[in-house]
Amino acid sequence: MLYMLDTNIISYFAEGNKNVISNLENCVFSGNDIGISVVAYYEIERGLKYVNASRKLKDFYQFASQCKIIPISLETAKLASEIHSGLRRIGKLIEDADIFIGASALENNAILVTNNKEHLGRIAGLTLENWTQALDT
Repeated sequence: MLYMLDTNIISYFAEGNKNVISNLENCVFSGNDIGISVVAYYEIERGLKYVNASRKLKDFYQFASQCKIIPISLETAKLASEIHSGLRRIGKLIEDADIFIGASALENNAILVTNNKEHLGRIAGLTLENWTQALDT
């Protein structure tokens, strides 16, 4: 199974959030793949470059090199357009970056790991998990 990490989950990981790290380790140990949308990659990279966080940027590049980077395809753009128009019609529009991340997860049959279920939960058919919460025992 492919688990795609939303931007906020990558940030929690970089900050050393124990729940995120534990969930990530369990996911990888279970033989699952970890993915990052190019949109989330962009959001992390731009933020770190803006504040000149060269050490954190190096750490991010190392982490990302171990993940599957999910590109935006024409199919992603088509799905994103459908999501956008549907959410706009019902007055529940979310940011374009979230729409593209969600569309990428749908296109790749991935579980999207996020701490933003309020917005991303508006995307029909998207499977979400929140790794900031403690593991079930």
